Amino acid sequence: MTTHPISPAVRAQLAPSVSRWRTRLRLLPLAAALVASGQFAAAEAATATPAEAVREFDAVVKPFLAAHCLDCHGDKKQKGDLRLDTLARDFASPGAAGHWMEVMERINSGDMPPKKQARPSPAEVARVADQITAQLTEADISRQAAEGETVSFRRLSRDEYRNTMRDLLGVSSDVSDPTGLPEDPDWQGFERIGAVLTVSPAHIEKYLAAADAALAEALALGPMPEVKTVRLGPVEFHRIRGEFAKELAAQGTAKKVRIDIVPNNGANGTPGEGNDLVIPVAGEYRFRVQLSALRPAGGRTPRLLVYAAGIDRVLFEQDVEAPEDQPVTLEFHAHLPAAVLQMRVINAVPGPNPEGRQSRPLDSKPFFALKARQPWQIKLTDDAFTPIWPTILLDWLEYEGPLQASWPPPAHQRIFFAGPVSKGAARETEYARAILARFLGRAFRRPAQPGEVDGLMKVFARERALGTSFAASLKPALLAALCSKSFLYLVEGKAGAPAPKLDDWELAARLSYFLWSSMPDEHLLELARQGTLHLPTTLHAETRRMLADSRAQAFLEAFPRQWLQLRRVGMFAPDRKLYPDYDDYLEKSMVAETTGFFREVATHDLGLREFLESDWTMLNERLALHYGISGVGGQEFRRVALKPEDHRGGLLTQAAVLSLTSDGTRHRPVHRGKWILESIIGKPPPPPPANVPPIKGGEANQPKATLRARLEAHRSDANCAACHRKIDPLGLAFDNYDAIGHWRTEETVRDGAGANPKLDPSGELIDGRTFADAAGLKQLLVADLERFAVAFCDKLATYALRRGMTFADRKDLAALAAGAKSQDYRLATLIEQLVASDLFQKR
Repeated sequence: MTTHPISPAVRAQLAPSVSRWRTRLRLLPLAAALVASGQFAAAEAATATPAEAVREFDAVVKPFLAAHCLDCHGDKKQKGDLRLDTLARDFASPGAAGHWMEVMERINSGDMPPKKQARPSPAEVARVADQITAQLTEADISRQAAEGETVSFRRLSRDEYRNTMRDLLGVSSDVSDPTGLPEDPDWQGFERIGAVLTVSPAHIEKYLAAADAALAEALALGPMPEVKTVRLGPVEFHRIRGEFAKELAAQGTAKKVRIDIVPNNGANGTPGEGNDLVIPVAGEYRFRVQLSALRPAGGRTPRLLVYAAGIDRVLFEQDVEAPEDQPVTLEFHAHLPAAVLQMRVINAVPGPNPEGRQSRPLDSKPFFALKARQPWQIKLTDDAFTPIWPTILLDWLEYEGPLQASWPPPAHQRIFFAGPVSKGAARETEYARAILARFLGRAFRRPAQPGEVDGLMKVFARERALGTSFAASLKPALLAALCSKSFLYLVEGKAGAPAPKLDDWELAARLSYFLWSSMPDEHLLELARQGTLHLPTTLHAETRRMLADSRAQAFLEAFPRQWLQLRRVGMFAPDRKLYPDYDDYLEKSMVAETTGFFREVATHDLGLREFLESDWTMLNERLALHYGISGVGGQEFRRVALKPEDHRGGLLTQAAVLSLTSDGTRHRPVHRGKWILESIIGKPPPPPPANVPPIKGGEANQPKATLRARLEAHRSDANCAACHRKIDPLGLAFDNYDAIGHWRTEETVRDGAGANPKLDPSGELIDGRTFADAAGLKQLLVADLERFAVAFCDKLATYALRRGMTFADRKDLAALAAGAKSQDYRLATLIEQLVASDLFQKR
């Protein structure tokens, strides 16, 4: 478990930001509370290395050092002032850890032992590097989960903050916008690790702004905002201008004008231009779009995309098909901040850039129908008026808002639960105290303490003394609560009262943020209030209930993204010349296949084997086209049966995984093998030696060679061979898939002479087992299903507990996997057993 102290230097940096907010919001007590929230750190306690780890380390490393290192770094001689026979195995110590890191790098790179001495075998070097890497990693994780702390604080992630504000106030916080909260860092793909989610001065100001905006929207402190409807048509999109617009209006034809949008183009005819959305009040807005969308025979479906520049957000996207004379009206909602936003309506199908040749002029010859084309204009149809491009014909777009379910809003009514305040200072004070106590009980996810309510009552009283209304005087107190450590952090433990297990309030929060990425609901809080949540039967029933709830979609989406590191998909954008079919829609579909696959396994309580090998996957039309699988139409994902000739099944042959382990030009077998070791086998390899030369390219006068052949030359270096023996076969098994997951039988090689070489995906694992291709490797992984189950449990527990797993957790993880074996490692069973375990319920 970890703590996050705010240093004096950070406090000094924080002061100007807090001062600005004091002036702006008259929130002196709030600013003090924010600064004080940095003073809750408990000292970290050192953790002893488990005896098992010591024995493993001594059995491998000590004999190696004695044979190859101690002549120069022992009791008689200490070259470089480094003595290894007495070097402490205290990997938690930065000094000792630095020395061990240097030892590993020197051995791994071949610098040591000196050339004149007997050289260890590559296999020996690999074993030593593995041991030192494991110890360094363990020490890093142990710092995250330091036992002995009385209190731990783990900050809510950005997504968790958004979900919590939604469930607490009914407000959609725009946390991902450029003006929202800073992006969360990740640790091995996980974005919710307590030791990583620190607080900076930027966070403080952003939290103030986000909470202030949310309360302004949730509370009725003035009259109900006026609901306005604005329609943008050809005139507003600048398709007809000036006097010509008046002429069309006089003729009665202005409303018949349509906007033709060809692929890779927007409503204005030039990508990058847009129209202003004037949003006077933050809130929920309803959009309606009327259009026709023409799909050519055998071609792509037009894809409407509505984008708001300034907040860098796609408001809506959807494949659309509608005859020219039968336009459809689409409706969607979006939460928008108060701003003037440039809007773009785009046909998001890749295609030729028509910038140099506008489809229609802006001041004459408006577009009414396909048959009225001018000779010099872009040809949208053939001579029979059949579309030759996926084309959108836009009539208008309108937006309406801000929308209100009621006035006052539901959150206001929930906060002011007894209605308007009764007159009289005593009644006001009593009512305000009750409001704050109830609010804190939900916001803090446990009963409010008297001192906490007293502190916020002072904020209320100060505002009330200035003549501010009763409701408005409570807003700064509510704002202070939303910026306090008890809201922004999951707090476990009490100072001066150590306990080995979570209490029911803490258990409710850990469970809800595991499965919902949000605060506990009233039912969970009531069970905590009764003190019955920890009972096995209750906990089992709650886990089942929560998994069946719609809020569990947060887990079903977030966990596979973080476990499989899907955040990296698209990090290196594929070269459009090499992969012209790659577009944003395909990239999103790739990720959606993988998260949808996980959701299908979880929803139907399937076993972990499906992740390694399956005869089905989740596809929409765009991804099926990419895979060459016929019979799938529309943008919705659905379960599709696979045939052997599809060369798919399980996670490892999904395009998202194959692309995230590639770069923008070619596949990367070493990266693919490393990813499998990390994410599937649970045995990450040690870091590579320093100054490793790049893989050599082909010679112009030599026959074209596969990347596999070039890797063989790279592995001839003995310092590289040992690790590559573990990594490369796992990656080379998937050589039949290119950088974006296309199936192929030969590798496209640009350098060299002759035909492109045939691919060889066969290999041999470190334990001697062989395989012919990716399908054969998957069979070997299925044979080691128990090992995969333990690795999966490690990832699941890392996500749930918000910390890395330590050596001390190994037995719990093995027991968790073993307990699910009789149920074929069904996913829901694993989740239930994790929640019921001591591992989940202990601090």
